[in-house]
Amino acid sequence: MTASSTKHGTRKGRSLRRGITLIAAAALLAVSGIIFAYSEFRQDLVSRRYESASIEVQSGLLDTMLALYRGRLRDIARTIVLDAEIDTAIDNGGSDDLSRLLERARNTLLARPSFAVISASGEVLATTGDEVGLVESGAVQGRAAEAIRNRIFVSSNGVPYLVHYAPVRRGDLVVAQVVAFLEISNGISVFFPDLVGTAFAQRADGLVRLSGDVPAFESAFPSPDGQARLQVQASIDGRRFEVVTLPLRDEDGNFSGDVILLKDISKALEREEVLATLAFASVLVIVLLSLGLLARALRLGFRPLGAVVYLLDAMARGETGLRMRDAAPRPEPESQVEGVPARFAFHSVARQSQQSESSESTSVTRRTVAEIDTLLDTVERFRASIEARNALIAVQEQLESARRIQHSLLPVDFDLHPGLEIGARMRAAQDVGGDFFDAFPVDDGRVAAVIADVSGKGIAAALFAAQASVVLRSHCQTPENLPEQIKAANNALCQRNPEEMFLTAIVAFVTPRTGEVAFVNAGHCPPMIAGPGGEVRLEMRPPNLVLGVLPDVDWSLHHLTLKPGESLLFHSDGFDEAQTKEGEILGRDNAIEMFSKVIREAESPDCADASDRILDEIDQFAGDAPQADDITLITMRRIV
Repeated sequence: MTASSTKHGTRKGRSLRRGITLIAAAALLAVSGIIFAYSEFRQDLVSRRYESASIEVQSGLLDTMLALYRGRLRDIARTIVLDAEIDTAIDNGGSDDLSRLLERARNTLLARPSFAVISASGEVLATTGDEVGLVESGAVQGRAAEAIRNRIFVSSNGVPYLVHYAPVRRGDLVVAQVVAFLEISNGISVFFPDLVGTAFAQRADGLVRLSGDVPAFESAFPSPDGQARLQVQASIDGRRFEVVTLPLRDEDGNFSGDVILLKDISKALEREEVLATLAFASVLVIVLLSLGLLARALRLGFRPLGAVVYLLDAMARGETGLRMRDAAPRPEPESQVEGVPARFAFHSVARQSQQSESSESTSVTRRTVAEIDTLLDTVERFRASIEARNALIAVQEQLESARRIQHSLLPVDFDLHPGLEIGARMRAAQDVGGDFFDAFPVDDGRVAAVIADVSGKGIAAALFAAQASVVLRSHCQTPENLPEQIKAANNALCQRNPEEMFLTAIVAFVTPRTGEVAFVNAGHCPPMIAGPGGEVRLEMRPPNLVLGVLPDVDWSLHHLTLKPGESLLFHSDGFDEAQTKEGEILGRDNAIEMFSKVIREAESPDCADASDRILDEIDQFAGDAPQADDITLITMRRIV
């Protein structure tokens, strides 16, 4: 066998091995590329889902904060409006007295809003608080109006405020209005505790810092357009921030600007980049190692194949000098093809085949580990958004349970006396509410009725309402000393009121035989009485203080007489303050007309049916507008 033939066979063996090696390497690289592309696609998809979920949750928190602060300002303003001293000070024109009373009301509150009293002609009568300059500049000043208003305004220095306007009435005449306003940034730190800083953008020319650290950024923010967005921005000092832009709107949906929430994620991104670099380097090492092992496996696997190729090529050229090693080994010269002897030892071939299979198994295992690591990292990122969604579902389930428990505490049996028919309804604005009612017989044959409205809405108001219901029922048992019993109940409520909540209430004792009604009105809506023909009169009495504000306060006992066939209505302010989408409020006159219509057009004198029909009339007036406040009705009729 000549040297040229040996080299020819060697070249053919190398060419075949090289071709298969290149094909296998290309396939391995293609699979690795597909895995990387899929990982990036999944990471991008999870990031978009996280952004969407994060924006939705934080938008909900901002709306919740605004709703709580609106309710708080409304309750505070209502307390001031109902204060008899305020009314007296307005009559006397004493700005010092008004300022003193406003400061006293402000000192009882943790949020410490600012106040102003503006006359019907638009004159500022008194101011108090840290932001009185806004009133003096005319930013929140306006003429007194009939309607209760909530709005958002932005001061000249770019800071947003919540403002509540509450009219001060003397009968049906509006003589002044109380303005309560609070900087919105005061509540952001409570609802968003992990923020580095907050800012506000009303125009495209820059941000106004509200709190914390607001650095200068490398790129400008988009112009405020009412769209919520989440983005990562780099500051000029090298830090990186997660920037959430939330539109700020009032109750009517009017856009005021963008609230900017800043969270420093520099360290988190650095860790993520280090881990990503390590993961990429690990995958690259695994790919290179797999290619090396593949090349070695192919080299070992092609040794016998190279020898066979050489043998067949030599036989095709007619060379017959090749010899195979027989069973009896004898010394013969060895011809090398790619380092493989021309004679074959089949046990050696089997051993090399096992080594090749072991190398391939190791390469496949390492690639599988790399894929699993990438998938686990993707699953871990997606898990956070799933946990947030599950937390929201759990909150909804708890609210539903609280709603069922609250309704179970209300009385359902109103068959208390043969001479008196009673029907009552309570419909909360949210899952749970702060209104409640009660009706129960007393030992002397009379019937007690209680209706109350706790400041605010939601779980906190519902818990305080449950406490107040027990306190009022346990203290108020007879009408003879009812003011003293109310005083004792108020003292008990003041002792256990860490959230500084209050409630308006009417506690009444009805004598069905004579129609006499003895009652105490603690800042609640005046009762209405309707005759069988629908004529309605309003039982106005001098206002008394609400419950839960100050201890050792005296209340007045009032009397009225319910004639046979007449209907008496106790209601919460959710009735006459119902409103449409356009902000039109029902008002007391329309509420009286609505009650008159229900009694006048009733097919039967059933009190429960009357309460249901009043709710239907309210729904027809409000249309598609969401219910703004809890609505509670107690209808009583003296049976002829």
